[in-house]
Amino acid sequence: MKILNSVKQKWLNLDEAWKFAVAAFLIARLFYVIWSWVILTVQPVAVHYITTDAKPSVIFLNLYNLQPHAYLRQVNGNILSFRSASKDIVLDQQTSSTWDIYTGTAIEGYFKGTRLTPAVTPSDMFPYYSAAPYPNAWLGLWQRFDVNWYTTVAENGYGSISGDDHYPPLFPLLIRLIKPITGNAFLAGLIIAHLATLYALKLLYDLYTQSEGKLAGRSTLLYFLIYPTSFYLFSAYTESLFIVTALLALRAMQMKSWNWAGFWVFCAISTRLQGAALLLPLLYLMWRDAPFLGKIQHWTGSAFAGIGMLFYLFLRSTQVKDIAIPFSEPDWHARLVPPWETYAYAVQTLLSGKFNYIDFLNWFVMTLFVVLLLLGWRKTPMEYNLYTAFSLLIILTRIVETQPLISMSRYSLTLFPVFLTIGRVDKSPWGRRIVIYTCIALSLYLSQEFFGWGWVA
Repeated sequence: MKILNSVKQKWLNLDEAWKFAVAAFLIARLFYVIWSWVILTVQPVAVHYITTDAKPSVIFLNLYNLQPHAYLRQVNGNILSFRSASKDIVLDQQTSSTWDIYTGTAIEGYFKGTRLTPAVTPSDMFPYYSAAPYPNAWLGLWQRFDVNWYTTVAENGYGSISGDDHYPPLFPLLIRLIKPITGNAFLAGLIIAHLATLYALKLLYDLYTQSEGKLAGRSTLLYFLIYPTSFYLFSAYTESLFIVTALLALRAMQMKSWNWAGFWVFCAISTRLQGAALLLPLLYLMWRDAPFLGKIQHWTGSAFAGIGMLFYLFLRSTQVKDIAIPFSEPDWHARLVPPWETYAYAVQTLLSGKFNYIDFLNWFVMTLFVVLLLLGWRKTPMEYNLYTAFSLLIILTRIVETQPLISMSRYSLTLFPVFLTIGRVDKSPWGRRIVIYTCIALSLYLSQEFFGWGWVA
């Protein structure tokens, strides 16, 4: 009883921002705990459609043991589609015949006794690189895509796999430091991301409530937390860590603590290259703190920030054969272009009709965030506008020919000032409900795709 009373008293004495952040964090985490359990229970086999040697194929991936099984899906002139039924069984949607995923044989229904022709699973379909799949399936659902890049770098350093120089060093370094405690690099990354998410929610609460008032600020934080790709905050991705470093940098700039501002800009750039977007608000607020570059802290703070950029370029220079600045990246089908060219290419792709829903979502998010930035420009502090605008330019200057505006739906999470505008236009109860229901529905769908190794960002 004494322990419970002590905990209760500490909770009552806790800062209001921390109370709200902790409560919001726990609710959101519980939401994804339940949803991931539902996915493992209802859809334990992920189904992926690919083309093998110009023939339509299917890959069944058991989410418990992560064993892929690939087959051609044309039977008697029919191209079959499938859905998960249990850990080892799928049903075709044409006849509801029951198929064993390990042998590709129909065991019940119209096609009983028919066997699918085996195909080859592409080696890069489910890339873990040097990171071993986490043995617990429930947690292992979060070990997807970039997570394995970061954990591989953390365990083996740079140069172990081609292209790992794209991933800045701070997050892998933190994973490496925490791994001796957790015994697993992926688990270490999860813990870091969760702690960073909790702190980010507290900092965002401060930002939103100070700007818009308590009620509107809380609503704004709610919109951020139910944003369709917010589930990335709970995986071993860098979104939450980057948001923390960016918020701390901007707060230090506003307090004219230039050395700390430079340090946090350094950390942001060491987390992801988008951190360079903080250089513009840094210089702007230094200019406001007249005389511009007339104080020693202006120079030391700028030096910290500049070293962050130089350090990242130096790191790349040790890994790549050509110039460290990635003007052209053939292996990634990417290159640097004027920002309007990337946007025009996205529009062109949509008009061609040869696109998937992710291409449309990325274009919609980019367009929406540009519009919201312009709508909220006068009411949002200039340093936040500059950070958002420069971030958008950085994203737009890199074009990937295989997917326009790649990962924009995820990158937009880091454009937290835009959510201030979303909170301000939140006036109609019906409009509010539409936004909330749409965001939650999209979040459920996109996270379900992510759990099954579907590329959503």
